[in-house]
Amino acid sequence: MTPRTPASARARAAVSLGAALALLLGLLAGVGAGSVLVAPPAQAVVAPVTPTALSYGAPSWWVGDCDATRWGPLAAAAGWKGVGAHRMGASWLGIPVCGPRPWVDGSPNVQWGRAGWGEAEWQCVELAQRFMAQVYGTTAYGANGADVVANYSTSYGGGLVKVTNGTAGKAPVPGDVVSFRTPSNPYGHVGVIAASTVDATGNGTVRMLSQNDTIDGWRTLSVVNWRLQGFGTLTPYGWLHDPAGRGNPLGEGAFVKVRGQLGTWRIVGGAPMRIGTWASFGGQQPYSIIDPAQFDRLRSTPRDGTYVRDVTSGTVYRTAGGAPLAVGTDAAGLPGWGSAPVIDVDHYTFNHLDHMLAVPADGTQICRADDGTCYLVAGGAPLLVPTGQTGLVPSWSARASVVVSGAEFSSYTHLRPAPADGTFLCDGSDQKCYRTVGGAPLLLSRTDKPMVPGWSTASRLTVPHAEFATFRHLRRYPADGAMACPVGDTSCYVFAGQAPIRVTSGGAAADASLATSRAVKVSPYEFSHPVHLRTRPVDGTVLRSAQTKAVYVVRSGVAQYFGATTAADLSSTPVTIDQNAIDNAGLPGSWSHLASSPARVGLAAPVVGVTKARSAAVRWSAPVASSAVASYTVHYRRAGTDGRYGPWITPSTWRALTTTHLSLPMARGTTYCFQVRATNRAGQVGPWSPSHCATTPLDERGYSAASSGWLRNASTKFYGGTAMRTTRRGAWWRLDGVTATRVAVVATTCPGCGSVTVFLGGVKVGVVNLNSPTVAYQQVLSLPAFPHRSGSLTLVVSSPSSHSVQLDGVALTP
Repeated sequence: MTPRTPASARARAAVSLGAALALLLGLLAGVGAGSVLVAPPAQAVVAPVTPTALSYGAPSWWVGDCDATRWGPLAAAAGWKGVGAHRMGASWLGIPVCGPRPWVDGSPNVQWGRAGWGEAEWQCVELAQRFMAQVYGTTAYGANGADVVANYSTSYGGGLVKVTNGTAGKAPVPGDVVSFRTPSNPYGHVGVIAASTVDATGNGTVRMLSQNDTIDGWRTLSVVNWRLQGFGTLTPYGWLHDPAGRGNPLGEGAFVKVRGQLGTWRIVGGAPMRIGTWASFGGQQPYSIIDPAQFDRLRSTPRDGTYVRDVTSGTVYRTAGGAPLAVGTDAAGLPGWGSAPVIDVDHYTFNHLDHMLAVPADGTQICRADDGTCYLVAGGAPLLVPTGQTGLVPSWSARASVVVSGAEFSSYTHLRPAPADGTFLCDGSDQKCYRTVGGAPLLLSRTDKPMVPGWSTASRLTVPHAEFATFRHLRRYPADGAMACPVGDTSCYVFAGQAPIRVTSGGAAADASLATSRAVKVSPYEFSHPVHLRTRPVDGTVLRSAQTKAVYVVRSGVAQYFGATTAADLSSTPVTIDQNAIDNAGLPGSWSHLASSPARVGLAAPVVGVTKARSAAVRWSAPVASSAVASYTVHYRRAGTDGRYGPWITPSTWRALTTTHLSLPMARGTTYCFQVRATNRAGQVGPWSPSHCATTPLDERGYSAASSGWLRNASTKFYGGTAMRTTRRGAWWRLDGVTATRVAVVATTCPGCGSVTVFLGGVKVGVVNLNSPTVAYQQVLSLPAFPHRSGSLTLVVSSPSSHSVQLDGVALTP
């Protein structure tokens, strides 16, 4: 220990003239830019938990600012005629660098007023001892500037530790006291670190309070590979560091509160991250109180390369572009792993992304630790920058790249597999520019660029051609469900099966997923010159109508009705589209991205068979079609008992129908057949539907000949108002010139009623039994169908004479 000496003798504790000349060789340089503040992890101080003021103010032994009131008369008594004691400008934690400077200004050494070991104001040692006394509570001890670190002992208080310059993973941080040696003299120099911007590789700069040195008390020094560099002939050999972080209240891992506000934050990479609960840290920890203005000057997101751990999940992340990227099994390849601090924060930070970004900022450069590939982040996605093509990226700097784990490239938690919608990209090889939609790059024509909202040379990112060729993190075609609105076009589109499907205002209102407010404004160029679009959806694309919820599957560009509404029935997730796109399929222009197919219509009525109605009710249902039906046409033909059909007849009122029903009066003894077809909005005429044929019975009075023994009865209960009755076995009824494939008898059934045998062309075709439990009139009793046959139709009573047979008519199916 240097013996205690009077102030006049302590001048040798200052920098000698030779050292002063050396100091002059290294005047203040500006603060350099760095990436990540690297410091040992903050250690908790045991109870009691006490908040720390960020500004320590003037020491108790001063009289006036910079002890000016006391210093002035003493300096004058020593013959000083220059300026009085004053601040030089630099300060940290409210502790200033003071002057005038003995080695430059020639001011006298005035011993400070603190009891105990004396220091000369304003030598470099005085600043170091004053800082340690106020912040760490140390007692002053004998040391030149070169000896402040070497001579320190824990018996002087403060709980400080010595760090050897060049120790891997250890760079000076605010609050550290650094000693410098020089071969020029034994006095050396000492300073106090106020700022540190050193990255995880141990490179960067520090800013130091340097009393009796520069004109403003600041000096900036470089750190290279964890070694603090000197200036002039002065070389730093080590520093005193406070493990509790009292000299670095805004350092890594420090806890802070903002004066007058609720909440607690932890400093991580220079950014404040909110603490949700002290339970994550085993109880309340020491914290510093800072002003709102000081809080506002903190970083908005952590410096690149900061390691942070979620204490809830245990996952460690490395920050890049403000986002936390998970660290996986390739951690050993990350710079500083195992030596750089890992700051614990609770899950609140990750859950709320407090002072973090969900994905890295555009332009962030990252390189994978596992395979060495490098990427430029655009829209949250890593776009490949191959070795040898970095020159195509105007902003590329190898030093600015952040080495990250490959874990994020499989989980894509804080990276995106493809850029966010609306990202502007330019191909560095051909200078073509694009805007992304659904992860795909849609070309911007030169004339359209100025009209696309958000376009500017500053908003675009230039990337190598590799991504446009390999599509590793770009999509070749937009993802299903993405939306775009071409500038100059009143229409917007949703992408399905790699093709754009138009969305109307009605469709947008029918389903939130079609809200055009989320659509990206793009150039219309791709819609007329498709490279990253298809004209029509690929086969197998599943579509669901926003309005009707009907499901369709695309085949050859046509949306064919599927009908299933459950996921288990579908081969892929349906894309919600506007029903108008299906209804207008096949129309030119904006509706042309779905093809149309002729609509097929089926008749629901009349019911095929025999009917006693006097008119046919013809009905059909509107089909689910692509495109929608615009109108219907119905025609009919008829045949009498001879089985010969006439031509198809289309009444003028049955053309271009927009209804789905009509009626037609029918003559007795006639068969009427009907068909319907549809014309869709695209102008396609569909096929005629299968025929629906209805036969009206011929009244029994229409016979060609009949035997004796028949009696005619009249009643409204009978078909046509009349019937023929007999009880004579063998009585017959005949109709000539018949052609049919089926015969039905209209008759009365009753208990004890008889039967008739039916012959056509001399061939028996069946027996009709009229016996029934109760009396029933106008019963249609059909015989089985038979091969087409012609001739006379003869009905012969085949029951005993005591049984009644009452004939009402016959129906013949051609």
